[in-house]
Amino acid sequence: MSNLPKIGIDIGTTSIKMVELIPSGKDKWKLAAAIIAPSLAGGVMGNPGNMAAFSQTIVKMRKDAGTKTNRVVVALPEEQVSSHVVELPLMSDDEVKQALQWQVEQYIPIPADKAVWSWQVIKKDQAGGGMEVLLVASAKNLVNTYIQILEQAGLEVVAMETELMATARAEVSAEFPLSLIVDIGSKTTDMGVIEKGQLVFSRTVPTAGEAFTRAIQTSLGLDANQAEQYKSTYGFSADKLDGKLVEAMKPVLSVIAGEIKKTSDFYVSKHSATGIGLVTVSGGVAVLPEMVSVLSGMIGMEVSVGNPFSKLIMDKNQAQSMSASGPIYGVAIGLAQRDI
Repeated sequence: MSNLPKIGIDIGTTSIKMVELIPSGKDKWKLAAAIIAPSLAGGVMGNPGNMAAFSQTIVKMRKDAGTKTNRVVVALPEEQVSSHVVELPLMSDDEVKQALQWQVEQYIPIPADKAVWSWQVIKKDQAGGGMEVLLVASAKNLVNTYIQILEQAGLEVVAMETELMATARAEVSAEFPLSLIVDIGSKTTDMGVIEKGQLVFSRTVPTAGEAFTRAIQTSLGLDANQAEQYKSTYGFSADKLDGKLVEAMKPVLSVIAGEIKKTSDFYVSKHSATGIGLVTVSGGVAVLPEMVSVLSGMIGMEVSVGNPFSKLIMDKNQAQSMSASGPIYGVAIGLAQRDI
């Protein structure tokens, strides 16, 4: 593990999360800083004029949080990253790289000369003579935009990776059984299968936090701000508002539950003799009251809320102020924990 502090930055649809971690012993990190700020409408790629504003926002966040290092790991949006498991004969790393150079366009939706791609071995079968490699690719213009924004903010980009890879590192132990991580954001829900602490399959569905808010607005006749407040305060508590909130949101959660079951069934049918043993939920929706118990009942599987603080050393004030924010910071914490 690198013995240097790192910043993790998660640029989401509605908020930007930043943490600074300092390595402190084996698999432990000291939380040096954490801050969250509103994101910009249109996102990183939706409005070219946003680039300077994003840089300025990040500069202000660093100043307000008191970060010291300028080394940063940043997450690329899951929905703008292509991930594919490639089956190859057993070969060396150099041979894998050479083989993928000739095959990469078969697996990604953009021309190879317009993409940035990387890979990692996720499984080797010595007896069968084969291996599985996770190929990850993204558009060059997206990668270059992120680098430009962060460099203009005075940061050195030392690595990039997907949101799910970072969340899995922070929240899913290598000792866990075959697991599914479900990161429910504002506009999309990212799902990934984790085996021995490693992401081996991922997909994104377009149903997430904003859909819950819209359902409450429509059903209860509320404006967006009030609907969001009700959602955050009462969640799926059946005894609040005569159960009307639960009734409004359950159809949306049913869609996500159905996609969880599809993801689990597909992966198990193709790759594993054992079923998914645990579902870990992350993101802002994960902390809604009673959401975990309702989702568990829908999918018939054990569900828990991700805890990215489990490997962090925090003082009393930090622990108190961030006690309810764990899943929200999952991506940023996982990024800062990445070994460089």
